[in-house]
Amino acid sequence: MRTLVAALPDAVYEELDLLQQVQQGALRDQADEADPNYYDDILELRDSLSEAHPEDLPALTTQIEQLVLLAQRQQERTPRNRSFHWHSPYFAHMRLQEQGKTRDLLLGNQNFFSGHLSCSIVDWKKAPVSQIFYRYQEEEEYIEELGGREVEGRLLLRRLVRIEDGVLRSVSCPQGTWFFEDGQWFQWEQTRIELSGGSGSATRPIHEIGPYRLDKHLPQITALIDERQFGIISQPEARVILIQGGAGSGKTTVALHRLAYLMTQKPNYFNSNSILPIVFNRALAQYISKLLPSLGVDGVEARVFQEWVAQLRQRFFPDLPSRYAENTPVRVIEFKRSPVILAWCAKELEHRLEQFQATLMELFSSLIKGDDVITVWNSSTNSPVTDRLSRLLKWTQGQETFTHLPPMPDSSIRQRINRLVEDWFPDVLKNPQALALQLWNDALIQRRALQKAITDFAPGSFSESQLEEIWSWNVRCYQRRQVIVGERVEEDGETQEGWLENQSLSDELPTLDEEDDTLLLLLYQLTTGPLRGRKNKLLQYHHLLVDEVQDFSIPELQLLLSMTPPERRSVTLAGDMDQRILAGNRYQDWNTMLPALSVEVTAMEPLTIGYRSTYEIMEVARHVIGHLSVNTVWEATRHGAPVERFGFQHPGVLIAFLVDSLGSLLRREPSASVVVLTRELPEARKIAEQLERAEIPGLRLVADQDFSFRAGVEVTDISQTKGLEFDYVLLVDADASTYGPDDLSRHLLYVGITRAAHQLWLLHCGNPSSLLPDTLR
Repeated sequence: MRTLVAALPDAVYEELDLLQQVQQGALRDQADEADPNYYDDILELRDSLSEAHPEDLPALTTQIEQLVLLAQRQQERTPRNRSFHWHSPYFAHMRLQEQGKTRDLLLGNQNFFSGHLSCSIVDWKKAPVSQIFYRYQEEEEYIEELGGREVEGRLLLRRLVRIEDGVLRSVSCPQGTWFFEDGQWFQWEQTRIELSGGSGSATRPIHEIGPYRLDKHLPQITALIDERQFGIISQPEARVILIQGGAGSGKTTVALHRLAYLMTQKPNYFNSNSILPIVFNRALAQYISKLLPSLGVDGVEARVFQEWVAQLRQRFFPDLPSRYAENTPVRVIEFKRSPVILAWCAKELEHRLEQFQATLMELFSSLIKGDDVITVWNSSTNSPVTDRLSRLLKWTQGQETFTHLPPMPDSSIRQRINRLVEDWFPDVLKNPQALALQLWNDALIQRRALQKAITDFAPGSFSESQLEEIWSWNVRCYQRRQVIVGERVEEDGETQEGWLENQSLSDELPTLDEEDDTLLLLLYQLTTGPLRGRKNKLLQYHHLLVDEVQDFSIPELQLLLSMTPPERRSVTLAGDMDQRILAGNRYQDWNTMLPALSVEVTAMEPLTIGYRSTYEIMEVARHVIGHLSVNTVWEATRHGAPVERFGFQHPGVLIAFLVDSLGSLLRREPSASVVVLTRELPEARKIAEQLERAEIPGLRLVADQDFSFRAGVEVTDISQTKGLEFDYVLLVDADASTYGPDDLSRHLLYVGITRAAHQLWLLHCGNPSSLLPDTLR
């Protein structure tokens, strides 16, 4: 509520007067830049030294030194004045009292020092003294180390101001908030908006009242299972089921309870060695691992897919690099996560086998004992190709026998078979992985093969320029790998040309793309057979739990499913298509994704009750995801505080607002879990650095999914929080430039919003995102 001000308070008068002083001082400082060019005078005096009398030299030298000093001061002043922000020179004003003396300082986005100003402007991001503004409230005493010395004093005055186009628009301080609009000053009369309603407060939902655990591991969650959720938990074991539902509907909880239920029903079959919970996010894996013991599941660790598949690939392809590229182009990721490569490789292998078999028939059908060769080859039609080739050669060498067929005694036939196999499948007899590597390389670095793969299996999915980018990257990576492993490939002219363009790579370390691991293991299965461990034991899991399944690609899911018993496949998939944020998965709904898995999946009725977020939070989330949502029915279990949006002119003011709000919250609710979210990690680092200067208690930057799952304030980017929840979420870059109308922005913002259990604030500088509802814009 606003009230017209009859008489301006002293705070507004002071700030109006101060702004005028700053502007006039900057103008006078700018006029000083019209001083003479001292360098011409310096050069003239220097030239005169050679002709001057000895008694005149000291005076001339002194004069030169004075001119040099003036020139230096002039030079130092010039770039400073050019950076002066006339539109909005500063955003905060503080008055310090130290050793009986007072001084005023202004905080802005640049330093500005001048004898024409009654107080200096300092860069809030760099000046150590600015931390006093962020760490202390008005009239508080401080002791800080500034510039290597300890300083004691009192913060007498602490004000935030908003200046637009050189005009003072608002003043905010403990005594009140006033703003200038339509040529008049008003006072804003509103109760202070606070973060509240989370841990330890009276407004928590009744089912959460009780002993609160600081480790945030959902105590007594079993008591919250509803009838529909229990029906999913108790589904028959030999089934692939999909648990779907919106954010906070209990998908992970139900999936974990199903795992615990199966282990209880048949502990000998479903045990800690035969169960695999797997996710994409390390933080979610840690969360699940810490939660399972409370469900009576001991000795089971959730795995991160990339770590799991990397270990597996290194076991079967030990000669390939263990280092991964950190700058893989998005189009390459999309291509390698699509089923295109596998489809082309399967067709190419079928073609090579047909040609090999035709040549085999042609060479041996007319020879004595030639029919025996063909009989042995045809006896293993359903076996992997490397197994068929191995059995054929072992038979010719007398190492394997077949019913009614004697060993091959003719050495000339044996030699011809060896040559034929080596011609069509080079190195495959020495190295079982060779054929998989050859197919993998052919699909990636032969441009014609790449083009045909896309044309045949994903027409229109990639443009010509994107194809060029994918091919160039693959050739570049292949060339680097030649340093440590001799991968054979049929080289075409275009590939050689690509190498010539990349001769500068000799110093780069060989790498793989993370997506290669899945492809290589699937190609190993295609060419060599199932993955086996020690003592030739089949690598299988009796139950597989895949959480956040919407972010897995079809090849990744095919690999996981292949490691479950086909005759007794027990798999739980859990996910929400509204939360798709990883590149490469182009499926937008379950109806198109599930058939691509080539196994029967029973999709459970969607979970439609939201247990995490309040009605107010979910309404904003549903508006943000908009037409992309697959969750058409949704019901929140409780109401809560309204979602608030706060816009700021300066990042420094945003930080000051954060500091005040977080400080107040943590004093009232020390066991609250708070997350400050950005879209990208570099921005989160900046926010964390600025909050650290303000000494926010319990502050932690999460840079690599290393969440503590304890009370306090964690700062991170949205993608790292998948599957997690917090009492309070402060999304600090909800502006139009960060979240545009594109699909990925919708999904990311939706994920960020739905991490909040009790209260959500959207903060930004600049214009708010157009994805937000009109009521928040």
